[in-house]
Amino acid sequence: MKKFPQISEPQVALVWADFKTGHILDNNFVVVTKENQEPYNIFDDVKAAVEYAKLNIIERGNLECVINGADEELLHYITPENVKNF
Repeated sequence: MKKFPQISEPQVALVWADFKTGHILDNNFVVVTKENQEPYNIFDDVKAAVEYAKLNIIERGNLECVINGADEELLHYITPENVKNF
């Protein structure tokens, strides 16, 4: 998998995974198996990332994601089980 991207505050990086298997997914929701697949979605701020995450998790139902800050700190872990809390 690619290294964590260089971003600066208030930017965040979102990474998808299949909720049932934990497999990392790329930006097209395909399991990452090749080096050229991009697993990181970059957003200008955490609010935009959370809204995008909620939309996709509610729509697809089988996704989970982590949202990390510029220092790679975990900001949010969103799943089908807790999405309504965001």
